[in-house]
Amino acid sequence: MADALDYAIRRITELEKLLYVSVPDSTVWPREVALVFSQVEEAAQLPGHVQQRIRYHINRMLLERVPLTDITEAARGLAAAMRK
Repeated sequence: MADALDYAIRRITELEKLLYVSVPDSTVWPREVALVFSQVEEAAQLPGHVQQRIRYHINRMLLERVPLTDITEAARGLAAAMRK
Protein backbone atom coordinates (compact mmCIF):
# COMPACT_ATOMS: atom_id res chain seq x y z
CA MET A 1 0.00 0.00 0.00
CA ALA A 2 2.84 2.39 0.84
CA ASP A 3 4.42 1.77 -2.57
CA ALA A 4 1.18 2.68 -4.31
CA LEU A 5 0.88 5.82 -2.20
CA ASP A 6 4.48 6.85 -2.91
CA TYR A 7 3.87 6.30 -6.61
CA ALA A 8 0.69 8.41 -6.47
CA ILE A 9 2.50 11.26 -4.75
CA ARG A 10 5.36 11.19 -7.26
CA ARG A 11 2.92 11.06 -10.16
CA ILE A 12 0.87 13.99 -8.87
CA THR A 13 4.06 16.01 -8.39
CA GLU A 14 5.18 15.19 -11.94
CA LEU A 15 1.82 16.13 -13.37
CA GLU A 16 1.83 19.37 -11.37
CA LYS A 17 5.02 20.34 -13.17
CA LEU A 18 3.47 19.53 -16.56
CA LEU A 19 -0.02 20.87 -15.96
CA TYR A 20 -0.01 23.78 -13.56
CA VAL A 21 -3.42 23.77 -11.98
CA SER A 22 -4.69 27.30 -11.78
CA VAL A 23 -7.22 27.55 -8.97
CA PRO A 24 -8.78 30.93 -8.19
CA ASP A 25 -8.43 32.11 -4.60
CA SER A 26 -12.19 32.64 -4.54
CA THR A 27 -12.91 28.91 -4.99
CA VAL A 28 -15.34 27.60 -2.38
CA TRP A 29 -14.39 24.10 -1.25
CA PRO A 30 -16.68 21.50 0.33
CA ARG A 31 -16.35 20.94 4.09
CA GLU A 32 -14.71 17.57 3.47
CA VAL A 33 -11.83 19.33 1.70
CA ALA A 34 -11.38 21.70 4.64
CA LEU A 35 -11.42 18.77 7.06
CA VAL A 36 -8.69 16.85 5.21
CA PHE A 37 -6.67 20.02 4.60
CA SER A 38 -6.75 20.84 8.32
CA GLN A 39 -5.05 17.51 9.01
CA VAL A 40 -2.05 18.49 6.83
CA GLU A 41 -0.04 20.47 9.36
CA GLU A 42 2.73 21.66 7.02
CA ALA A 43 0.23 22.98 4.44
CA ALA A 44 -0.57 26.10 6.49
CA GLN A 45 2.97 27.43 5.98
CA LEU A 46 2.82 27.13 2.17
CA PRO A 47 1.97 30.06 -0.13
CA GLY A 48 -1.73 30.58 -0.82
CA HIS A 49 -1.63 29.41 -4.43
CA VAL A 50 0.04 26.15 -3.36
CA GLN A 51 -2.58 25.64 -0.65
CA GLN A 52 -5.27 26.04 -3.29
CA ARG A 53 -3.62 23.41 -5.49
CA ILE A 54 -3.49 20.98 -2.58
CA ARG A 55 -7.18 21.61 -1.90
CA TYR A 56 -7.87 20.99 -5.59
CA HIS A 57 -6.17 17.58 -5.40
CA ILE A 58 -7.95 16.70 -2.16
CA ASN A 59 -11.27 17.54 -3.81
CA ARG A 60 -10.39 15.51 -6.91
CA MET A 61 -9.50 12.47 -4.81
CA LEU A 62 -12.72 12.83 -2.79
CA LEU A 63 -14.71 12.86 -6.03
CA GLU A 64 -12.85 9.72 -7.13
CA ARG A 65 -13.88 8.11 -3.81
CA VAL A 66 -10.32 7.52 -2.62
CA PRO A 67 -10.33 6.45 1.06
CA LEU A 68 -9.86 9.39 3.47
CA THR A 69 -6.72 7.92 5.03
CA ASP A 70 -5.11 7.68 1.59
CA ILE A 71 -6.17 11.22 0.70
CA THR A 72 -4.69 12.58 3.94
CA GLU A 73 -1.40 10.75 3.39
CA ALA A 74 -1.23 11.89 -0.24
CA ALA A 75 -1.96 15.49 0.75
CA ARG A 76 0.79 15.38 3.40
CA GLY A 77 3.24 14.02 0.88
CA LEU A 78 2.22 16.58 -1.70
CA ALA A 79 2.60 19.42 0.81
CA ALA A 80 6.06 18.15 1.76
CA ALA A 81 7.09 17.90 -1.90
CA MET A 82 5.80 21.40 -2.68
CA ARG A 83 7.60 22.82 0.33
CA LYS A 84 10.92 21.83 -1.23
